[in-house]
Amino acid sequence: MARMRLTDKADPGLMYDAEVSNWSPEFLKQAGVTREKVIAFFSSCPSVGFEIDGKQVGGMIFDGKEAHLAVLPEYQGRWALLFKHALNWLFSIKDPVYVDIQATNEKCIRFMERNQWRRVKENSEKITFEMTRNTPVLTREWKRK
Repeated sequence: MARMRLTDKADPGLMYDAEVSNWSPEFLKQAGVTREKVIAFFSSCPSVGFEIDGKQVGGMIFDGKEAHLAVLPEYQGRWALLFKHALNWLFSIKDPVYVDIQATNEKCIRFMERNQWRRVKENSEKITFEMTRNTPVLTREWKRK
């Protein structure tokens, strides 16, 4: 079985690499998003990294307003045991937290809906979800810890 753990800090460059394929080159250019800008912006934000067998594979960053989560594509679906711990960390900083999901990211939208986080805003580009430890499907487990 793989050894998984949270690390003290996420690698913003790795998170950019994990997510860049989800965005069109046109959007990235128009928004002025570069790997260097992402690293500069997120480096001072609180974060946790996701490590599997000694390799950092993603993480969660809180920018003071929103949470950002990314996992390298080859590790998606393999890091789920870290999610509860990452949420405990996140909700210790702020509860609720809002997350913007690209409207075309069907996999992530299904994930948010499966966890019963509610949509609070949406347009043709993004859907904003409110994440809280009081989510019905999580409440029982949060109260045990």
